[in-house]
Amino acid sequence: MRTIAVIAFLAVLAGLVAYSAAGTGGRKEPGGSRAAAEAPCPEVDAPEVSPPTYDQPPALELQEGDYSAIIRTSCGEIEVDLLEDAAPRTVANFVFLAEEGFYDGLTWLRIERDFVIQTGDPDGIIGNDIDGPGYTIDEERPPSARKYVYGVVAMANDGPGTSGSQFFIVVHDPVEKREPAGLEPEYSIFGRVSEESYETLDKIARMPVMGGDDVHTAVQPRSPVVIESVEITTT
Repeated sequence: MRTIAVIAFLAVLAGLVAYSAAGTGGRKEPGGSRAAAEAPCPEVDAPEVSPPTYDQPPALELQEGDYSAIIRTSCGEIEVDLLEDAAPRTVANFVFLAEEGFYDGLTWLRIERDFVIQTGDPDGIIGNDIDGPGYTIDEERPPSARKYVYGVVAMANDGPGTSGSQFFIVVHDPVEKREPAGLEPEYSIFGRVSEESYETLDKIARMPVMGGDDVHTAVQPRSPVVIESVEITTT
C-alpha cells in the first residue's frame, strides 16, 4: 500500500475491506432528496477554482513560533495544531500553500467513514495519480510509535518523494479515538485536530457518498464539502 489514494482501491479490488462504499457494503446510498436530508452539512455548490501551480517547491523553512491552522469548511471549522517540531518541512509546505490561497475553494474528494477524509486535490477528482501544486516534496516519515489515530493530519502521497498538496485527516475509531487506523508510517504527520473540532470531523465523515462499484467515485461525497479558507496563526 503505497498511497492513501490507492489504499481504498486495492482494498476494494481485493475484496478485503469495503471502505470505498463507506460502510454500505458496495450498495449505492439513497439519492435525491433523501440523501440531502440525511447530510449533516449544508448543501453548497463547489466554486470554480484554478489553484496556482509552481515550478519548484518553496523554501521549506519556518520562522520561530508555534504554528496552528483554522480550516474553514462548509461543514464547520477545523482547528489544527501544526507539528512544526515533528515535521518542519511538511508544515512549511502546508503553510506556504495555505497563505497562497491554494486550498481556498477546494473540496473534500474522499470520505471514508471510520478511516480518512481527504482533500487538497486541485480538481477534486480521484484518479490514479496524486494531483498537486506542480511540485513534490520528500516525506518526513513519523516514528513507528506515532500512530495514525483519530484527528491526525497527514500528507497523501504516491510513493516516496511525491507529497504535494493533498492531505488526509484520520477519522478512524470515532468512539474511543485511540485505536490507530492501521496505516504504515509512510505519510508525514504534520498536524493534530483539536477536540473542539471533532464535531466538524464527524459531520464530514458522515456525509453521504456516491457508493457503487467505481473506485474513482465511490467515496466522493454526493454534495460538495468545500474548504472556504485556511488561516495560519503563529504564537
